[in-house]
Amino acid sequence: MGRPPNPIDPNGSFAEHYGWKIRTLREERGWSLEELATKLVCSVSHLSRLERALKAPDKQIARLLDAALDTTYFTEHWLLAVRDRLSSSARSLAEHEAEARVVRAYMPTLVVGPFQTEDYARAIVKAGAYRANVDVIVAERMRRQAVLGRENGPRIQAVMDETALRRRIGGPDVLRAQLERLLEEMIRPNVTIQVVPADVGEYPGLPGGFELLSPAEGSDVAYVEGTTGMGRMVQEPAAISAMHETYDLIRAVALPVNITAQVIKEIRDTL
Repeated sequence: MGRPPNPIDPNGSFAEHYGWKIRTLREERGWSLEELATKLVCSVSHLSRLERALKAPDKQIARLLDAALDTTYFTEHWLLAVRDRLSSSARSLAEHEAEARVVRAYMPTLVVGPFQTEDYARAIVKAGAYRANVDVIVAERMRRQAVLGRENGPRIQAVMDETALRRRIGGPDVLRAQLERLLEEMIRPNVTIQVVPADVGEYPGLPGGFELLSPAEGSDVAYVEGTTGMGRMVQEPAAISAMHETYDLIRAVALPVNITAQVIKEIRDTL
C-alpha cells in the first residue's frame, strides 16, 4: 500500500491553496495522480509538484485543469499563485508601479523591463540563475506591463544605452520584434524613450539600471537592478535624491526622442 500524500495547508499561502484545490477536486472525483496527469498531458511529477506548491502554474496548465475538473477557478487565479512565489522586492516593485504617477526607468545593458516583449524577457531569464522560475518571472513582468499600460496610466520615461539595443538577446528575430515594440510605445503620448549613443564615453548610470517611481501621494521610491536579476527596493531620501540627479545627468547625454527613433529603426533594419 502506497504512502498517503503529504498534507497541504490551504491557509499557508495562496500557492499552497491553489495546489490544495487541485488535490481536493482530484480526490473528490476519485482520480489518482496518474489519471489526472493523463488528462492534463503532463507528467505525474509535474502534477505532484503543482499540488505541493513546488511548481508555479502557467496559463496553459490552468486552462487544462479547468477543462478536466469542470471549473473556472484555475484560470481565474493562476497569476495569484505565480505572484506568491516571487521575491518580496519583486512584489513590492509591482505594487509601487501600480500606484505610480511617473516611472523613470534606465538600463545600460538591456531594454527596460516595462517595454520588454515576452520572448525577449524569457531569453534573459533563461540565461540567468533563476531560469527554473522563468514562467513565473515572465508572467509577472507581463502582468506589470498591463498595469502600466492601462488607461490613464503613469507617464513613463525610459533611457537605454545604444549597446543594449544592439545586443541580440534571443537572436535577430526576437530583437527585431523588441525594437518594433519600442517604436510602437514611442507613439503613446505618455511615453518618452531616449537612447544614450554608443560614442558617448563615461557617464553616470553605467554601473547598473534602476527605476524611480513617483506616486500621486507620498514619497518616491526606487528599484535597483541586481546582478543576478533580482534587485532591491530603495526608500532612503538621500539615496532617492542621488538617483534623481543621476537620472537627470543620464538624460542630458541621451539623444532627443526623434533621433532615438531613427537610431532604433537603423538597428532594426540591420537585422
